[in-house]
Amino acid sequence: MMEILLVAVTIALSLVLAGISSVAYRKSHLRPALYLLIAFLIFALKKVIEALKLASWIEKDVGLVTGVLEAAVLVLLLLSLWRR
Repeated sequence: MMEILLVAVTIALSLVLAGISSVAYRKSHLRPALYLLIAFLIFALKKVIEALKLASWIEKDVGLVTGVLEAAVLVLLLLSLWRR
């Protein structure tokens, strides 16, 4: 029960951060804000997939998918911090 609550809070927080990044992108049109927006949305998707696996609603091993999503989040975070 506690684990599901933590996953729900993580998903909510990542969606809030995606919303903040969206507002920042609309105001500034800076590419790093767009990268952050996409990264937070992918992170929320990853946590939803993990929660579904946790709840045994799906039976397939989704470790590879979540690993790829996690790598995508890290690459996008790196791109958002990269100075040109």
